[in-house]
Amino acid sequence: MKNFIFIIALLGLSVGKMNAQNDPAAEKLLNKVTKKLNGYKNIYAEFKYSLTNKKAGVTQQTKGNVTIQGNKFHASYMGIEDIFDGQKRYQIINENEEVNVTSHKDEDEFTPNKIFSFYKKGYTKKMDIKQNVKGHIIRYVKLIPRNTNSSEKYILLGIDMKTYNIHNAIIMEKNGSVINLDITRFQTNKVLPAKLFQFDKSKYPDYYINDLD
Repeated sequence: MKNFIFIIALLGLSVGKMNAQNDPAAEKLLNKVTKKLNGYKNIYAEFKYSLTNKKAGVTQQTKGNVTIQGNKFHASYMGIEDIFDGQKRYQIINENEEVNVTSHKDEDEFTPNKIFSFYKKGYTKKMDIKQNVKGHIIRYVKLIPRNTNSSEKYILLGIDMKTYNIHNAIIMEKNGSVINLDITRFQTNKVLPAKLFQFDKSKYPDYYINDLD
């Protein structure tokens, strides 16, 4: 869990105390993104993550996926299944044969269903460059943390200008790390299995159930 750096970096959701003015064009674009995302009954996304810090000689890569419906989610990343049924969060750590169970109450705590909404809080928003990526016009919004203690220097959030969906995010950290999060597959309004957001204890008979509440 401690190595799941991109989620922590991407979704710090720190609330800043500095007053800074947003670029109206950036706000307008992100409002379109929010409206589009809010119109989906559910979202399924696959993602690819990489972290590079040349100075420290660090390179990390991983893949994962997440299904989101309302405030419920079912995610898979780095050998971990992460399920929230609306009341309880179950983090299934297969390597340790352990399930951590918590009541999710902290609105600022990261959960995978915030992957497509993290930009709403804690950042000053500025329009940035536009690129043609394999025939897709991607416009980047620069997100600058309002909290000066944030580990992030800034984030470039890529928006597909045809669909108004999030295409990727590039996180520049103060320690020199560069984190790339690419959405490699994006599907919406799927017919989902009835029990997708339910934890089935019978599937993990030998796992230690760690109730952290």
